[in-house]
Amino acid sequence: LEYEKLKLFSSEYGVTLNAVLQYTWHKTLSIYGNTQTTVVGTTVSGRNLPIDNIEESVGLYINTLPLIVSHDGDECILDSIKIIQSNITDINSNSDVNLAKLQQFGRRLFDSLFVFENYPISNKVTKNTISLIKVVEELDYPLGLIAYEYNNAIKVNLKYAGELFAPETIKTLLNTMLIILNQVLK
Repeated sequence: LEYEKLKLFSSEYGVTLNAVLQYTWHKTLSIYGNTQTTVVGTTVSGRNLPIDNIEESVGLYINTLPLIVSHDGDECILDSIKIIQSNITDINSNSDVNLAKLQQFGRRLFDSLFVFENYPISNKVTKNTISLIKVVEELDYPLGLIAYEYNNAIKVNLKYAGELFAPETIKTLLNTMLIILNQVLK
């Protein structure tokens, strides 16, 4: 899968890389979870908070809020991606919402995290690929997907609870995500 093809798709259809990758992750979870609705914790920058000169400040204002995606099959893939993008915009607009207040009785709203890092990273080597990398790490959530652009490529790190998932299962999830991404870009 070529990085340029993903960039062209995003540009041509007016969607972000974040929305396309969110779609592929949610669709993968829907397939393996056998569910019509997926809920993933989506990390937002928090830079929309009503704080004077927030863009010039140093520090993390990140928040993680639920992104809910319906997989009822009525929308075409592009429409689904555009809905996800709209929902991400809404989440960003409400980045000051306290996750703890959303979780009634301390119950989790999601078991998977999605982080799209879009801050500048130095590109010293040129590559034209999308890489999928798996990482074993103890997490508060069973699955954590981190995606970012680097060296003219998309890097995807999937961190997972090793006590819950076999490495083969994680490899299958990543391969399925790549297959879905290839189908989106056809």
